[in-house]
Amino acid sequence: MNVEVFLQIMVNVFTREWKNIRGKRASAWQGLALLFCASRGLMATLLLVCGLAFEAQALPITPFPEMNIEYLPVADEELSDSAFYSRYPYVVIIDEGEDPEIDDEYFYQYAASVIFRVSKTTIPADDKTVKELRETVFPRINRDSLKVVRVKMRGAASPEGSVALNQRLSLGRQKALYNFVKNYIDIPEGDSLVLETETEDYTYLYKRMMQDGDPDSERVKQLFDTYMPKQQYAQLENALKAIDGGRLWRRMLVTYFPSLRAAHMVIVCQRKPVPPLSVPELEPKPLPEDSVVTPEPPVIPDTPIAPLPPVEPEPWVERYPRRELLSVKTNLLFYGAYMPGGYDRWCPIPNIAVEYYPLRGHFTYGASFDCPWWQNYDAHKYFQIRNYQVEARYYFRKGDIELRPEGKGAAFKGFYLQAYGQVGVFGICLDSQRGWEGEALGGGIGAGYVLPLSKKGHWRLEFQLQAGVLFGGYDPYQFENPVNPAYRDHLYYYDWTGSPSLFKKRQHRFSWIGPTRIGITLSYDLLYRKARKKTDGVRLPAGTEPTKRYNPLVPYEKGGRR
Repeated sequence: MNVEVFLQIMVNVFTREWKNIRGKRASAWQGLALLFCASRGLMATLLLVCGLAFEAQALPITPFPEMNIEYLPVADEELSDSAFYSRYPYVVIIDEGEDPEIDDEYFYQYAASVIFRVSKTTIPADDKTVKELRETVFPRINRDSLKVVRVKMRGAASPEGSVALNQRLSLGRQKALYNFVKNYIDIPEGDSLVLETETEDYTYLYKRMMQDGDPDSERVKQLFDTYMPKQQYAQLENALKAIDGGRLWRRMLVTYFPSLRAAHMVIVCQRKPVPPLSVPELEPKPLPEDSVVTPEPPVIPDTPIAPLPPVEPEPWVERYPRRELLSVKTNLLFYGAYMPGGYDRWCPIPNIAVEYYPLRGHFTYGASFDCPWWQNYDAHKYFQIRNYQVEARYYFRKGDIELRPEGKGAAFKGFYLQAYGQVGVFGICLDSQRGWEGEALGGGIGAGYVLPLSKKGHWRLEFQLQAGVLFGGYDPYQFENPVNPAYRDHLYYYDWTGSPSLFKKRQHRFSWIGPTRIGITLSYDLLYRKARKKTDGVRLPAGTEPTKRYNPLVPYEKGGRR
C-alpha cells in the first residue's frame, strides 16, 4: 500500500472518531477503541516507514499462476431446436397458423449473405455462409422435418459499373443462390417464394455506414433522398464521387462495396404438428391357476447375417432452362453477287453457315461453306468456287445461362470480334482465252454486330466485315490447243507453249491483303439443349451419411460476372 494513501486513511478515521467523542455520542468503549486504533496505527506507520528502507533488498513475491479455464463448445447436433436456430437468425421458426411475412428491417439485419467476387455470379465455394448452409443449417432443417413455408432472396450489386451490367449481375446472383439452395431443401413455389433484385443496393450501404458509425453517413443519406426516389443511379454515383474530391468514394470502394456484391436470404420454416398418441385400453385376462409360462430360449442361427447393401446415391441433376445449341444462317448479300470484267452477269452465291453456342463464356465457334457453281459452256463462262471457312467469335456480352433466363432473348448478341481461317478451290473463265483454276488459303480477323429480330431471339440479323491475307496458286487455261491453233478438238488446254515435260501445275502465284468478306446474315436457332443436364455431383437420400465428399458448385465455377 502507498504511504500517502495509508496516512490519509488513518487521518480520516481519527477525525471521524474524535468528532463522535466531542459530540458526546461516544461511549467509553469507543474511546478505548480509538486509543487502541491510534496505538496500532502508529506502530504500523513506523513499521511501514522502516520497511521502505529495505524495499530494494526485499525478496520478490511469486504470484499465483494464472488458471486457464477452457469451456468446451457444445456441438450443434447436441443443441435443442430453440438453441440451435437462435445461432442462425436467418432461419425463422414459426408454428402453424402464424404469419410467415418478413419485413425489410428484419431482412436487412438478419439475412444470410453470400458474398460474390467482383464481376462474378458464381457461388464461391470458400464462402463462410455457403459452408455454413451446406454443412450445418440445411442438414438440420431436413433432420428436424421442418416445412419451408417461405423463402425470400435478394440479389444485389455494388454501385460501380453501368446500370445494365449491375442489373444482370444482381439477377445472376439471385438465381445462383436459388439454384444452390434448391439442391438441399424443398423450396415452395408461387407467392411463398419471393425473388427480388437490387440493382445497386444503396439501402444496405447506408445501413452498413450507420452500424459502423461512419461520419459521412448523413451526407450520403441526403444524396440518397435526393436521387433514389427517381432511380437516378448515374447522377447519384457522380454526386458520391464528387464528395471530398473522390476520397469518400475510394474509401467506400474498399470498406463497404465488397459486402454489397451479395445475395441475401431468409428462410421461414414451420414445425410439423405431432399427432397425439392414442393408447388403446386393454382388458387383462386372468390366467388359469395351473398354467405356468415358461419362456423359450432364443434361437441363434449358425450362419452369419449378411450386411445390408450400401445405399446407392441418387444422381444430382441441375436444371437448366431451354437453351439454343446450334444456329444455321446464310449471307443475304451473296445472293445479289454480280461478276463484271467479261462475265457480266448476276451469279448468286449459295452459302450456309452454322454457329455453336456454349452454356457459358464469351466464345462461340462456327463454320461456313460457299458454293457458286455457274457455267455456260457455249459462251465459255464459268464461275465455280468451293470455299470452306472456320471461325471463333468473342462476344463482348457474356452468354452465361444464369444471366439470360428462358424467354429473355438471345444469349450471344451485340458486338463481337472474330478470327477465321479459310481454304478453297476455284475455276473462273470469262471467255475462250481467259480462264484460271487453282487453290487458295488464308486467314484474318473480323468484327460484327448481332441484332435479335424476335422477342425470344430465335431469329437474328448479323452485320459482318472481315479482312485478312489470301495466298494461292493457279494456272491459266484457254479453249483449243495453244501450240497448234489449227488443230480443233474443242477442249480446254493450259496456256503453256513449252515442252510438256517441263510443265508443272500451279506455277503462278497470287496474294491479297485486304477485305475478304462482307455480309448481312440471317440466322435461326436450329437445335436446342434439353431442359436439364446431369453434373458430376450426387445428392444423397434423406438420412443417409455421405461416403464421398462432393461439390455441388462445380457447374458454377466456369466463368461469371460480378
